[in-house]
Amino acid sequence: MKKLDKINCNNCSNLFVTHDPKRRWGCKFFGFKSNFFPSSQVFKITGMECAYFKQKTNKTLMAKDNLSSGRLA
Repeated sequence: MKKLDKINCNNCSNLFVTHDPKRRWGCKFFGFKSNFFPSSQVFKITGMECAYFKQKTNKTLMAKDNLSSGRLA
Protein backbone atom coordinates (compact mmCIF):
# COMPACT_ATOMS: atom_id res chain seq x y z
CA MET A 1 0.00 0.00 0.00
CA LYS A 2 1.31 3.44 -0.90
CA LYS A 3 1.87 5.93 1.86
CA LEU A 4 -0.66 8.35 0.34
CA ASP A 5 -3.41 5.73 0.11
CA LYS A 6 -5.90 5.71 2.94
CA ILE A 7 -7.44 2.50 4.15
CA ASN A 8 -10.90 1.96 2.66
CA CYS A 9 -13.08 -0.17 4.91
CA ASN A 10 -15.26 -1.10 1.93
CA ASN A 11 -12.43 -3.36 0.79
CA CYS A 12 -11.84 -4.92 4.23
CA SER A 13 -13.25 -8.32 5.16
CA ASN A 14 -13.70 -7.21 8.79
CA LEU A 15 -16.31 -4.54 7.93
CA PHE A 16 -19.97 -5.27 8.54
CA VAL A 17 -23.16 -3.23 8.31
CA THR A 18 -25.49 -3.11 11.31
CA HIS A 19 -29.23 -2.50 11.52
CA ASP A 20 -28.75 0.22 14.12
CA PRO A 21 -29.23 3.60 12.38
CA LYS A 22 -27.09 5.42 14.97
CA ARG A 23 -24.17 2.99 14.67
CA ARG A 24 -24.25 1.85 11.04
CA TRP A 25 -20.71 0.42 10.57
CA GLY A 26 -18.89 -2.23 12.56
CA CYS A 27 -15.52 -3.96 12.70
CA LYS A 28 -15.39 -7.70 13.37
CA PHE A 29 -11.74 -7.61 14.43
CA PHE A 30 -12.03 -4.83 17.01
CA GLY A 31 -15.63 -5.71 17.93
CA PHE A 32 -17.23 -2.27 17.89
CA LYS A 33 -19.94 -0.37 16.02
CA SER A 34 -19.82 3.29 15.02
CA ASN A 35 -21.60 5.87 12.93
CA PHE A 36 -18.31 6.38 11.02
CA PHE A 37 -16.09 3.92 9.16
CA PRO A 38 -14.02 1.87 11.62
CA SER A 39 -10.74 2.92 9.97
CA SER A 40 -11.48 6.59 10.68
CA GLN A 41 -12.34 5.77 14.30
CA VAL A 42 -9.12 3.78 14.74
CA PHE A 43 -7.11 6.67 13.28
CA LYS A 44 -8.91 9.18 15.49
CA ILE A 45 -8.22 7.17 18.67
CA THR A 46 -4.73 5.80 18.03
CA GLY A 47 -3.30 8.28 15.52
CA MET A 48 -2.22 5.39 13.25
CA GLU A 49 -3.78 3.69 10.25
CA CYS A 50 -5.54 0.39 10.93
CA ALA A 51 -2.96 -2.41 11.07
CA TYR A 52 -5.54 -5.19 10.77
CA PHE A 53 -6.88 -4.33 7.31
CA LYS A 54 -7.54 -7.55 5.42
CA GLN A 55 -8.34 -7.36 1.70
CA LYS A 56 -11.62 -9.00 0.66
CA THR A 57 -11.39 -11.92 -1.71
CA ASN A 58 -13.19 -11.23 -4.95
CA LYS A 59 -15.54 -14.12 -5.78
CA THR A 60 -15.79 -13.16 -9.44
CA LEU A 61 -12.02 -13.37 -9.87
CA MET A 62 -12.01 -16.76 -8.18
CA ALA A 63 -14.75 -17.96 -10.55
CA LYS A 64 -12.69 -16.90 -13.58
CA ASP A 65 -9.88 -19.16 -12.43
CA ASN A 66 -12.18 -22.10 -13.08
CA LEU A 67 -11.78 -22.42 -16.85
CA SER A 68 -15.23 -23.90 -17.34
CA SER A 69 -17.15 -22.90 -20.45
CA GLY A 70 -20.38 -22.84 -18.45
CA ARG A 71 -21.94 -25.91 -20.10
CA LEU A 72 -22.90 -28.94 -18.09
CA ALA A 73 -22.72 -31.45 -20.94
